[in-house]
Amino acid sequence: MSWIGASAKEIARAVRRGDVSATQVVADHLDHIRDHDTVDAFRIVRGAQAVAEAEQVDEQEDLAGAALAGVPVAIKENTPVAGLPTWWGSHAAQQPVAEADHEVVRRLRGAGAVVVGTTRMPELGLWGTTDDGETVTRNPWRPDLTPGGSSGGAAAAVAAGLVPIAHANDGLGSVRIPAACCGLVGIRP
Repeated sequence: MSWIGASAKEIARAVRRGDVSATQVVADHLDHIRDHDTVDAFRIVRGAQAVAEAEQVDEQEDLAGAALAGVPVAIKENTPVAGLPTWWGSHAAQQPVAEADHEVVRRLRGAGAVVVGTTRMPELGLWGTTDDGETVTRNPWRPDLTPGGSSGGAAAAVAAGLVPIAHANDGLGSVRIPAACCGLVGIRP
């Protein structure tokens, strides 16, 4: 059975019950990202690091409290993820490799989620579209249209079925605009 297209709730429940390993779920999603990210949603895909992280989830003796056990998640590229540079959608603003996770990443991992990569955003998050000096991120429903911005990579990744959930952040519509453009529900706490 493929877990591509399953909800975060379905995946976490199956991993907690032992119906599937987090490693298998993450490997399936990484293969799917490699073969189907035609929308250029991801800046960095973690590959082997994500598989190792999933193996750590599988090694935990008790997953009862892991609300997101084995769920592949993408993080917006302006949020520090240990071991990755923080891009901010710009070569000029790129920060060096983060030594520690941002609090939201730490909490997602603490709930059992596995970070599979970082998603694209426009330069410094300034625009309502998602493109940078390298590529234009596309809307999975209509590749001639934008997925919005600034969390357009996150929205495109979820709408394309590359991950069941993605992190985003919002100051002036950066979650709400991409959610509306891609037919998703975005939450701005």
